[in-house]
Parts: sequence; C-alpha cells; structure tokens
Amino acid sequence: MLKSAIEKILPVFLVNRLIKIKQHATLLKNYIYDKKRYSKYSGTIALDSPKKLEARLIASYHVLEKGLSMPDPREGFGKDTALYLIGMLDHYNQKKYDLNSGQYLSAIQVLDCYIDLQKKYNCNMDDVEAGLAKIRNGAKPTQGGSKEVTRNELINQSTANFEKLANSRCSIRNFDNKAVDLDLIKKAIKIAQRTPSVCNRQSARVYIVKDKINVERISKFQNGNRGFRHLIDKLLIVTSDLQVFEGANERYQGFIDGGMFAMSILYALQYLGLGACALNWAVTRERDEELRQNVPIKDSENVIMFIAVGHLPKTLKVAFSKRRDVDQVIEIL
Repeated sequence: MLKSAIEKILPVFLVNRLIKIKQHATLLKNYIYDKKRYSKYSGTIALDSPKKLEARLIASYHVLEKGLSMPDPREGFGKDTALYLIGMLDHYNQKKYDLNSGQYLSAIQVLDCYIDLQKKYNCNMDDVEAGLAKIRNGAKPTQGGSKEVTRNELINQSTANFEKLANSRCSIRNFDNKAVDLDLIKKAIKIAQRTPSVCNRQSARVYIVKDKINVERISKFQNGNRGFRHLIDKLLIVTSDLQVFEGANERYQGFIDGGMFAMSILYALQYLGLGACALNWAVTRERDEELRQNVPIKDSENVIMFIAVGHLPKTLKVAFSKRRDVDQVIEIL
C-alpha cells in the first residue's frame, strides 16, 4: 500500500532504490544487534562467568582427548595445552566456582590419562603433575580421556535402534586403507535429504572430495585434523546456499538448516557402517577466502563444516568426552 502510494510520486527505479537502501539498513541494524550480544555474552572479551571459563576448560581438555584418540599419539604432544588447562583449572578454583562440576572433574580425569600416556613414552611430566596436584583438591575420577572400541561394536550399535545409534556416535580419527565407494556416500546424503529445512527450501549442498591427494591438500585449510588427515579417504564439504533466503529475519537460517543437514549425514554414514569426524569451519574471513581460492565453492554458499570419512579399522580409540547432565540443558517453562 505504501509502495503504491510512493510510486505515484516517484519513478519506479527510485522506489526500488529506496527499498534496497531500507533493506540494507535493516540488515545492518540486525547484525549490529548480534555483534553487541556476542561481544557481551561470549568469552571473546573476558572470561568473567563460570560458564565462560568452563567452556575454555572443555575446549582445552578436548584438545588432549583428541590427541589421546589418535592412531599414533605423538610423544610429548599437547604439553603446552596441559599446562594452560592447569592454569585455567587453578583460576576456576580461585574463583570458588563449583568444584563438583562434571566438566571440571572431567578436565582432571583427562589430565590423568594424558600423564599416564606420556609416562609410557618416558616424557618428563613433573611440571604437569605438580600443577595438577595443587588443584586436584580431592577430586574423584569421572568420564574423560579416550577409550578403545571395535568396529563390530560400533556397527552393531548403529543398526540396532536410533537411541543406540545416537549414544554410540563418536568422532572417528582412525581409518583403514580401504577406499569408500562413492555410492555409499551418495546413499548417506540421500538419507540426509529427509532433514527438515525452512519452508522445504533445501539450501544444503555437499562437495565430495574423492582423490586422496586433494583430500589431504584441502583438509589442511581446517586445523582440527592434523594428526590423522593422511588417513582420510573422502572429504565432504557441507554448504548452504544463501540464494534461497531473504530478509534480516533469515540471516542465520542457512547455518541452522546446513547444520541439521550435516548432523543427518553423520548419522547416515554411521548407520551405513562408515567412520566419520565432524570438522568445524570456525574461521575468519581470510581463511574462508583462502579456501574459496583453492576449491570451486560457489560464492553464494556459506561453508558449514567439513566431514572426514573412511572405513573403520578393526579396533580404534575414540574420545570419551563427558556430556552435561540432562538437567543442565533443560528448563521447564
């Protein structure tokens, strides 16, 4: 109604120009709103709350967990991370935050596992052990570190029912040398196409990197696979096409739809007996542009994540990460 009234006064091209200016202004206002909230509540500026500090504990101990689950853990790996984690635990302790927190206790358990492994290599862990002793504070062991599983265990769990499939899902960082059939990858993606998307717009896309040389070359753009990228047989790059969205209200819908689609792929690959590892694409603009210069990803698509794929070996180690208690993640209104 307003547009038709304005059109009676101004030429059509000026009306369209004004509409575009208004849309740009609306987008900018909403992104500024997001920026303010992220700056205020994320741990970017300061670790000034228990939840922010706990998140740093989790991120740090998971680095060690990943190292512990590698097929051939490197002698002496992660010592700087272990010492940093001890410093964060000490800070957490001094702030008098909850020392019975499952994540706090899990961090201590991971450090115990880390020290045990490094001692097998005869690495000097005196400084790590001394630091841990100061902040242990009678903490009892809990879940954390890595555990050994078998291919048959994972496959049997994955084909039993959805609850068992979900509970047995883990990031696989060890693959055997058997090539993965592309038809099996396509089957997993076809299963994932049942994932809901806003208004059924189906924005998700998948780039399949099939050549081992390219897999290793492209996976280097993502930092979380250094210890096992030589074992990855196929690499999937999940994206979401911005062309199917519009308006400030849908500015992040592509990440939501693409993330759901990626999770469905992970479950489908597991159901089909393959191993997979979700590799985040949490990068700055410069790294995103660098990837696009080396991989023909359409400019209209946002990269959601990488997924490493391969066949499961007979036995392997996986990270044994502590999950939050269910009461910590629900709020009944």
